[in-house]
Amino acid sequence: MNEQKQPKRKKQRVKKKQNMQPTYAENRPRKKRPVSSSRKKKSLKKTLKKIGGKVLRSLKQKETIWLLILLTVIVLFFLRFSTHRVDGQSMEPTFQTNDRILISPNSTLSRYAVVTFEPKNIKNESYVKRIIGMPGDRIQLMGNALFLLPKENEKKEKVDLTTEVPDGTIKIMVSEAVMNQLHQYERIPKDRYFVQGDNRLHSDDSRVFGLIDKAQIEGVVLYRYYPFSKMGIVH
Repeated sequence: MNEQKQPKRKKQRVKKKQNMQPTYAENRPRKKRPVSSSRKKKSLKKTLKKIGGKVLRSLKQKETIWLLILLTVIVLFFLRFSTHRVDGQSMEPTFQTNDRILISPNSTLSRYAVVTFEPKNIKNESYVKRIIGMPGDRIQLMGNALFLLPKENEKKEKVDLTTEVPDGTIKIMVSEAVMNQLHQYERIPKDRYFVQGDNRLHSDDSRVFGLIDKAQIEGVVLYRYYPFSKMGIVH
């Protein structure tokens, strides 16, 4: 009998996954490409630009703050003080023409303080003079000679200023109009002041127009701010 040949079975081959290990070349660290100098410069410019922008914004903010502070100071300054330009020689040598002065309207009036005031019947004008006579000072006339005794120097209530002339008495020659105005007084009335220019020979002051009222006074001259070579407190 013929034996039937059985077909040969193909052996199934299974390919085993090989353990793929990287080669030595793959394990080696990759070399970093050198950064060109132009790229470095660009990077540095960008960094500096960012820093500069931040600094600029910060400075702008600070400038705004300082500008607001400056504007506030200026507003407060003009609310509290006023300024004048001197014109004329009546206050020489203390002031000369074109001197700029600072006036405080809230300062206390005192003897020998320099003040600015508005003369009566003359609009848009200001005079600068020095206070010589204060309210309460003793005054006495002999002809057109005015004898003025500051109240702080007065030791006796009744004294003839024209004959005894106590220490501190000031003798001032006045106009006939002022003589007639002051003849009724033994003391300078309340809120009235006798003023004179430092340059006695070239000054129209209380010797000519008489006492001034407190309401006429704009303020006390505190400071001269121009010319810069003469800047300083006024005495």
